[in-house]
Amino acid sequence: MAFMNHKKAERWMSRAMDGELSPRRAARLDAYLKAHPHVAEQRDAWKQSGDLLRAHCAATPAQTPEAAWNDVRRAIRVASSDVREKQALNGRMVWASSLAALLLLVAGTWFTLRYIADQGFEAVAEAHRTEVEFVETDLPDAMSMVYEDAETGLTVIWVLVTEEQGHAGS
Repeated sequence: MAFMNHKKAERWMSRAMDGELSPRRAARLDAYLKAHPHVAEQRDAWKQSGDLLRAHCAATPAQTPEAAWNDVRRAIRVASSDVREKQALNGRMVWASSLAALLLLVAGTWFTLRYIADQGFEAVAEAHRTEVEFVETDLPDAMSMVYEDAETGLTVIWVLVTEEQGHAGS
């Protein structure tokens, strides 16, 4: 049996409810639904909704085309107002989350600066200082040099080679 995922099962359930699914695929769908009861519950819910809609349509008297068109326009207006409300809510959520992120950033920066001010910049730099014990290179006759900048606390490592080796130096 070929692999079937939830999306494919939904497409096949819709086609089966419309009477458009081949018997072979209907059998495969039934096997999938037996193995996945939550999908079968979804199919049953779809059938129940369809039954309710058909019962409502049968109870509704026939309308004139103008009345039907007015109903369609009304449904479009209601749906578009729902969409606008959701978009407005999403916009407010974006602004709220952006504001929260900004506040967290400001608070984090403030606490970091307070820590540095309390500890002193030199103590923080000393805590994060890198110590170089030795430098090794595969280049023959290369010379290495280690320099620590007292102002910034950065450690710089140079490897110097001669031009005869084909390197201009670095």
